[in-house]
Amino acid sequence: MTLSDALRQNRLAEFIAQEEARGVGPIDRAEFDGAVARIIKAPQSKDRTSHSSSGGNSSGTRTRRDSDQDASR
Repeated sequence: MTLSDALRQNRLAEFIAQEEARGVGPIDRAEFDGAVARIIKAPQSKDRTSHSSSGGNSSGTRTRRDSDQDASR
């Protein structure tokens, strides 16, 4: 039985007994947490993109108004 089968069938205790019978011992918690952290990333919120902002609540895109203001300075 695989771990995913055991979880799906609510038979985790049987899976643990099966693996212990095979000689699989407990895991090192810190090692496991580190491996999981490297693999699983928190999902981005819907309002965020993979691009960093340019600051000041600006998209970083210049507008005609920005260009007009620069020319008048």
